[in-house]
Formats: sequence, structure tokens, C-alpha cells
Amino acid sequence: MSASQGNNPFWFLNQRSPVFASECIASSSSPLATQVGLGVLRDGGNAFDAAVAMAGMMAVVEPMFSGLGGDTMILAWSATDQRVYGLNGSGPAPSGASLERIGPGPFVPDHGATSVTLPGALAGWLALQERFGSRSLEPLWQPAIRYAREGYPVGESIAGVWQFAEPMMRRSASADFLAILFPEGRAPQPGELRRFPQLADTLERVARDGREAFYEGPVATAIAETLTAHGVPTTCDDLAAVQPQWVEPLSVSYRGHDVLALPPNSQGTVALQALGILDGFDLAGRDPADRLHHEIEALRMAFAFAIDNLGEPNEPMLETVRRALSPEGLAEARGRIGKQALSLKRAVGASSSDTTYLCAVDSQGNMVSLMTSLFGAFGSGLMAGDTGVILNNRAAQFSAQAGHPNALTAGRRPRHSILPGLVLRNGQPEFLLGCIGANNHPQGQLQTMVNVLELGMNPQQAVDAPRFRVVMTNDQVSLEAEFPESVRRDLESRGHQLGTAPDFMGAAQMVRIHRGEGGIGPCLECGVDRRLDGVALGW
Repeated sequence: MSASQGNNPFWFLNQRSPVFASECIASSSSPLATQVGLGVLRDGGNAFDAAVAMAGMMAVVEPMFSGLGGDTMILAWSATDQRVYGLNGSGPAPSGASLERIGPGPFVPDHGATSVTLPGALAGWLALQERFGSRSLEPLWQPAIRYAREGYPVGESIAGVWQFAEPMMRRSASADFLAILFPEGRAPQPGELRRFPQLADTLERVARDGREAFYEGPVATAIAETLTAHGVPTTCDDLAAVQPQWVEPLSVSYRGHDVLALPPNSQGTVALQALGILDGFDLAGRDPADRLHHEIEALRMAFAFAIDNLGEPNEPMLETVRRALSPEGLAEARGRIGKQALSLKRAVGASSSDTTYLCAVDSQGNMVSLMTSLFGAFGSGLMAGDTGVILNNRAAQFSAQAGHPNALTAGRRPRHSILPGLVLRNGQPEFLLGCIGANNHPQGQLQTMVNVLELGMNPQQAVDAPRFRVVMTNDQVSLEAEFPESVRRDLESRGHQLGTAPDFMGAAQMVRIHRGEGGIGPCLECGVDRRLDGVALGW
């Protein structure tokens, strides 16, 4: 019985229930994309096929969050190999990028050509499919191509994000971009059809011809010419050189589980370091305000470490990370948490919240935890010629400080916000999880894990529970309205500066793999955040 059930026999009537399935499950923030993933699984495709199919679909139905012009990072469990593979599909700054080009100012611009890194998402999806998939890309992307060409009804929360981004896009986006994304001069209403025939042509070309159709030829030329025309010289050779990187995940222990994340340039280190710090405290035995204080401080220390140290990885940087995640490093950080809040604010650049998370589990036990992103809403506001490809604004996460480990440099990748999650127990997967929303990513992961392993929540309760968000630029902490006033007063007495909660505090998903212990399963249990339109489906 979870913490929220108590003695009420009808505890389930006032909440959304988790989705249970026995064989396989697909989960995303779009009902249309989830149906595509489940269809692949039901037709005999594996989890890798389903994830790539859903990623292509998300490029159509969530164009402000993800697409071919963005990046991806993936954690994948191979049932055959009995191990987790990490894949970094983030692209570098183009050859013409430099600090001198951005002009004076403390941060890299968050729109326009100077904010763009070369797209790595497609290369990552194709690498996953080539290594582990059982189907070709052409049938997997037929639904995405059809919806892009014929139109799809826009979901309610996605329409809201579209409308929210409209004033910003009017100020910064190119004319061709506005003509395609804001026809008739406005964002869509919920249920209104949107069509992207140019993107459909590009998806069809890539589905048929593979990597070369994007990173070489007309699409690569369009990307290079767009960036060059807007002030950042870029060559087709820059695009052809983009390669995803298979990496060994990092891990820490938390409550008898091995929590995995990608190494730098991913900010997975933030979630790992914060959870490793908290593993030394009895959080379940603390009152809510004291528990939140420890969670907040652990996250703030982990963010400060990442902001100060992380960027394009090299061996000294990785050694610094290994020391921070070692038992000695975690104990040192843990010892800094006292009764009062520390001053840890840092000057950071853009912290956008526009990302897509999806996951899939198949009947053979393969699993994919995938995150993909343009970074800001509609990325840079630039469209690559007539390709329908929206270019990301990920370079806004570079530091504008010369000599910083994360300084903007041609050929380097920036410190990256996205981090898919996968958690093992006794060497086998028990959780897939992810939380979108810029620096919400590690914060949502941490709070969701605490909710499940400390407070006994199920996955749906864990992702729906009220969340806090730390803001490193001003040391503020935002709390959603559901937190009691007594908790707010207690946190303020500890020196926490409570700010106004933003309208969007990120959206999370979690799959729990039950293996028959305690009378539950074997089965799959999935929760999808109430904060977006998403669903999970299984069979």
C-alpha cells in the first residue's frame, strides 16, 4: 500500500492510475506517438524500433520540443547482452563558431545562428537502429511522414506551448519559419490540424536513403547555407563529420539501486551526484520541510559542480567527475549540508525547457530510455531552407567566458541539459525515467526517485507529485502551489529564497519493471505526468 492510500478503500478514485502491462509498453508525451510505438511492438518490432519510430513522430507532433535539427541522448538495455549502452547524439558547434562572433555580453545568444550547434539527433537514432533494431527505418517512419503531410490534431498542452512561444518567435524567428509554423499569423488551437509537407519530404528522403540524405546532399547544404547566411560560416563537411558516440554510463548507488546516467557533456552528473549525496541521509524519517531542504541542497551543490567543471569531456574533466562521484567525494559534499541554506548561485546562460522524453520496453526485455531536444521553444527560430528542419539553439548553453571548460569553441559540444534515466537493481533494470524541462531534468529525476524509494509512491503518483525547482542564477527555489504553507515557512527560516513557481515545472515519465516480488507481477507499471498530454500504452 502506498503512502497516499492510508485506510481509504476508494483511494484510487481521486487520482490518475498507473498503466500496467504484462508484455511490453510504450510511453511518451504524445498519445499519437505512443500509439505508433505500441503498434511497432505489437507487430513484432523491438524496443529500439519502437523508440526510433516514436522519435520520428515526435519531430512532427512536438515541433517546438524536438526534431531532426536537435540532439538526442539514449540509455539502452540489451536483453541479449545483459548490459546498458549509452549513446551521446549531441552535435558540436560549427567550424565558424567563436566567442568573437557573439559580440559583447555575458551569455551566448539564445536565438539566431550563433545559438545553433550541428544536429546530432538523427545520427543518434540511426546509430541505435543500426546496432539493435530489427526493422528498416522506412516502415517505422511511415506514420510520421503521413501525419506531417496530411496533418494531425494539435494536443491541448502542446497548443498552449505553441501559443506561449508565439510572441518570442515573432521577435526572433525568420520569415520562412513563421510562414510554416504560424500560418495565418497565429499558433494553433487545441485540436486544430497542422501540416508540414516540407518536413514530410525530408523524413521520407531520410527513411529511404538513411544518414547520407541528411548529413550530405541538399539537406546538409540547406543547413550550412542557412547558418552561413545568418553570420556563422558553416560547411557541408561540418555536417558530414557529425558522429554519435557510444559511451560507458556513469553510476552511483542509491537505496540499493544503481542509478545510471551519461557522462559529460550530459548533465547526468548532476542527478548522480545529488542522489549519491542523499544516499547518506534517512529521508523517509524526516519531516517534509527537512527532507526538501536536503534534496534542494544536494541538487544545488551538484549544479554548482557541473556549471563550474563540465563541458566537452577530456580526461582531466572525467577524472574530476569520478572523484566527485566517489564515496569520498560524496561524503565530503554530504558533510557540507547543514541546517541553513548555502550560497551557491552561479551565472549561467539559457535554461530552456523544451525537450521530449520517451521510453519503450519489449517482450524480450529490451529497453530504451531516450531524450531528444531542440533546447528552447522552436530552437533557434531558424528553418533550414525548404527542408522543414528547425535548427536547435543548444549553443546557448555554452559559456561566453574565455578559458572556461564550457567556453564556446568550434567543434566542441556544450554542457548538455538532457539526461535519460535508467536504474538497475541486482544488475537488472527496475526503472526507466526522464523529466523534461531544462534544469528540471536532474531535479525531476531526483524527486521522482525519492518519491518511489523513500515515500512508497507508485510511478504515477511519483511523477504527479508537487515539485520544487532550484534556480542557480539567483539561489531561488520555486515550489508548486500544493506544498503546504508550513513547509514554505520552514524553508524560508533555513535561508531558502522562495520564488514564484513558473507555469511549467517539467514533465516526467517512469516505468517500473516488477519481477514478481511481493506478489506484484511480473509486469510493467508506468506513470505519465499530468503536466503534458502524454500517455503510456502496453499489452
